[in-house]
Amino acid sequence: MSVLRSYYYKLPPGLRLLGRKIYFFPIDLYDGLTGKRSKNAPKKGDIYVGGRGDDFIAHGIRQVNALKKHIGIQNTDRVLDVGCGIGRTAVALTDIIDKGTYDGFDAVEKGINWCNKNIGEKHPNFKFKFTPIYNDLYNTFSQKAEDFTFPYEDGRFDKVFLFSVFTHMQIPEIKRYLKEISRVMNSGGQCLATFFLYDETKKEFGSMPFPHQYEGYRLMDDKVTAANIAVSIPLLNQMASEAGLQVAMVKGGFWRADVEREGADEFQDIVVFKKI
Repeated sequence: MSVLRSYYYKLPPGLRLLGRKIYFFPIDLYDGLTGKRSKNAPKKGDIYVGGRGDDFIAHGIRQVNALKKHIGIQNTDRVLDVGCGIGRTAVALTDIIDKGTYDGFDAVEKGINWCNKNIGEKHPNFKFKFTPIYNDLYNTFSQKAEDFTFPYEDGRFDKVFLFSVFTHMQIPEIKRYLKEISRVMNSGGQCLATFFLYDETKKEFGSMPFPHQYEGYRLMDDKVTAANIAVSIPLLNQMASEAGLQVAMVKGGFWRADVEREGADEFQDIVVFKKI
């Protein structure tokens, strides 16, 4: 873990968001004055997930390409974006989902506000909801993810996806979300999610350090449990089965030591789930 990342995780949730805004203020000011920032992208200081934010638009397009490639997302699909953040994938999907619907929810209110103003007002079939769920990276809300019920009816969605969400959740929370995903997907539905997965028989995992070993999973930081988590493949299969899902595909991300960046779809591992 970098020294900067280590100090970042030591900050209280509110200061993490503020610190990022202050850090990127000079760049955001320059981009605003010169017109360098895309009209479809937020300020870098407001992008609270996914690295520096330099490739906000390009990364969203890569994610949509992964959705098309692995779960065949179509313009008529009813899709759910779990942990939609500040709209990275949603922006790219506005060029795809025209006859279907998009729903997204997230636990950081400023991200949802940006999405409603910059995406929802232009695309009425795109809906965003703020869900005040506790996450020790971003907030101190009382609502626990392990008890959270998605605010959607049974069988509503054709496709569900989560980018860099399960990598920031604890095991009981992952189990709950998998069950909710199974509930809100229709019988032919598919879900694409990203994880850090590891093989317990191997000592070398990849570029991300997970030094804290527990039963079936490893943590990057045992003081900030939502910092990053790696899940063993047997535990992933067990949790999927308990939720009424089947792991249909796993494609390694280029965080892994044995995966080249060229040809990989994502930094994290891609997992596709189907209903049993």
